[in-house]
Amino acid sequence: MVPNVLIYHTDISKESTPDDLDVLDEAKFVSDNLIKLGYKVEQRPFKYNKNETDDLKEINPSFIFNLVESVDGKDSLAYLAPFRFERFRIPYTGCTASSFLKTERKTQAKEKMRENGILTPYWLTLKDFQKENIPKKKFILKSNLDHASKNLESTLLDDQEELRKFLSLRGGYFFAEEYIEGREFNISMIGPIKKGNVLPIAEMTFVNWPLNKPKIIDYEAKWNEDSHESKNTVRNFNFPDSDKSLIKNLNDICKKCWTIFDLRGYARVDFRVDKNNRPYVLEINVNPCISPDAGFVAASHKAGMTDEQIIRNIIKDSCGKKFVL
Repeated sequence: MVPNVLIYHTDISKESTPDDLDVLDEAKFVSDNLIKLGYKVEQRPFKYNKNETDDLKEINPSFIFNLVESVDGKDSLAYLAPFRFERFRIPYTGCTASSFLKTERKTQAKEKMRENGILTPYWLTLKDFQKENIPKKKFILKSNLDHASKNLESTLLDDQEELRKFLSLRGGYFFAEEYIEGREFNISMIGPIKKGNVLPIAEMTFVNWPLNKPKIIDYEAKWNEDSHESKNTVRNFNFPDSDKSLIKNLNDICKKCWTIFDLRGYARVDFRVDKNNRPYVLEINVNPCISPDAGFVAASHKAGMTDEQIIRNIIKDSCGKKFVL
């Protein structure tokens, strides 16, 4: 019997931003390759306030391919999709609800990294100004709940009063993170729970970058193809022998993160590396983009996988071999 696959993706509206709209490219990539592999495919937007049992009774999926990156316009509610799949005991691809919950608040994930001996940049929330002396550092302002670099302030701040005002104006949803001057790495992983495999490591290089502009992959770089930031951030997979020790260290840290955060299926770990070759984990992305031009797909191709093999491996590592055609 041919497996019946339900692709659930983020619900798109007229107000959806480019990062949300990209999920439609992901859904097409997944759907096209599932069909090539021989699966029967249905595709639906995920609406938590709707009775999903109607979809599930109608389609009766063998498993769900989860592409839900936000719910009701909130990235922090993305865990509700896998939570519901688990409630109905339907196998699904990607990370579990537990992994989503461990990483939904970036500061909470950073606390867990620190507890497990993983370097992450120093950070501040508004309440920290009341209880500790603030070191003299350069900071970036980030949303604690949004992903895809939404609301990231790429201007560096080092004035404490200015930082406090910014955080006060933005409320408890933002934090200040130390800017690590150096290199940036976005590292894709794939595999079953507890056994993550690191795909070829990618460094994001900054070409013809203005001297006074921080080397940061911001929203423009990710989602505005016509911007200077997008055109001049280039992915590199080739490293000199002098980077061997660093590459091994990045690989080891990624595997440690995979275990600590109970990752499964596929994920991405983002790093900054300082001038002394010390890697700092910025964040864990439990639902990275898998559209055709995404870093995850590029790294998979570099590892020798075809598009069909990418989808097959994600299914095998998330749902089990019995669902693989």
